[in-house]
Amino acid sequence: MPLKPIFLAVALCAVAVFAQDPAASALKIIFAGDLMGHDPQIHAAKREANGNGYNYRPVYKHLESYFSKADLAVINLEHTLAGEPYNGYPQFSSPDESVFAIKDAGFDVIATANNHSLDRGKQGLERTLSVLDSMGLEHFGIYRNPAERENKYPLLVEKNGIKIAFLNYTYGTNGIVEREPNIVNRIDTAIISEDIKKAKLASPDIIIAFMHWGNEYENTQNQEQKKLAAFLASNGVNLIIGGHPHVVQPFDKVYAPNARDSVPVIYSLGNFFSNQRKRYTDGGIVFEVNLRKSGGAGKKGGVGKTEIVSCGYMPFWVYRYNQGEGSIYRLLPECKTYPAACEEYKINAADKAAMELYFEDTKKLLQNLPVISPY
Repeated sequence: MPLKPIFLAVALCAVAVFAQDPAASALKIIFAGDLMGHDPQIHAAKREANGNGYNYRPVYKHLESYFSKADLAVINLEHTLAGEPYNGYPQFSSPDESVFAIKDAGFDVIATANNHSLDRGKQGLERTLSVLDSMGLEHFGIYRNPAERENKYPLLVEKNGIKIAFLNYTYGTNGIVEREPNIVNRIDTAIISEDIKKAKLASPDIIIAFMHWGNEYENTQNQEQKKLAAFLASNGVNLIIGGHPHVVQPFDKVYAPNARDSVPVIYSLGNFFSNQRKRYTDGGIVFEVNLRKSGGAGKKGGVGKTEIVSCGYMPFWVYRYNQGEGSIYRLLPECKTYPAACEEYKINAADKAAMELYFEDTKKLLQNLPVISPY
C-alpha cells in the first residue's frame, strides 16, 4: 500500500494525495475498531521482542495480507503514545511500537478522537501526534491548537481519483478537560454541521464520519446513536462508522430527507486488539467498503459520480494463550473455515468454544451484511 502522502497547502485545508493509478475508478476502504493497550498486551509485546524493545507485529500475522490489500485502511487508536512509563487501564500509554506494527500490517489512516485521547494530558496528546506525524500516518480527531485543526480538518485523502473527507468525534474524554490550545473533537451538532459545510467546500466524492459513541458492552445502538446517525445523514455524510462499545453493534441504513441514496451505518466495530475476554468483547470486525467513480475517475479533480457499490465485514477473534510467564496474542479468522491460520496453535476446548461462540454471535447480529474472506 503506497504510503507517501504529499501535502498540498490550500486555503481550506491540507489534502493528502496518495500514489494514484490513472486508470483506476475503484477504491476499497477497510475500517477497524478499538486498538487498546491493556497492561497484558504491553507485557506480551515485550516478551515477543526477546529483550529488544516491544514487538506487536506477530499479533496481526494471520490477517495482515488482508489489511494490506485495501487501498485505505482506517483504525481507531484508543491509547496514547505518551512515552514511559507505559501502562494500561485506566490511563493508557503504549510503546510507539504498537503503532509501528499497525502501519506494517497495512493501516495508514488513524482516528484519534475517543474517550482516552487525554489519558496523559497535554503532553500525551502532543507526543501522540508527533509520533504519528513522524511515521507519515494520516490522522484526524485531535489537534495541538486551533490553527492546526483549521488547516488539517476535515482530513482530505485522495486516492485512485477519489477524494474522501474524514470526520471524527467523541462523546467525551472520561472527565479530563484538554489544556489550551489542544483540541479533541467532541460530539456537538452545531460544530459538526459547520465541519460538514467546510468539507463540502473541498468537493469530496464522499464524506465519512467515524463516531466514538454509544454504551459500552451493549450489542444494540441506543436512541442517541440513531438520532446522531440521522443528523449526520441529513447533513450530507455518506458513510458512518462507529466505535467505543467494545462489542459489535448492528449495521443499518439511514434515509436522509430528500436524499436519493441511503447512508450505511455500522454502529460499532467492536474491539480490534484488546485484552478483554468476556463474551462479545473478545473479537471484532473489519468493515469493508468498495467505492466506484464513473465519469471523471482517475483524473485529479475529475467530475464524476461516486457510489458505494458493496460493503461487508471480516470477523476475527483475539486468541490469548499462555507462553512461559505470560500471555501471547493473535488475531485469528474463523478456524473451522480457515484452518490453516490456526494450525500452529493447540487451541484447547474452552478457547475453541469461546471462539465459535464469538463467530456465531457476530453472524446472528450482522445477518444483513455479507461475510468477507480474509484470504
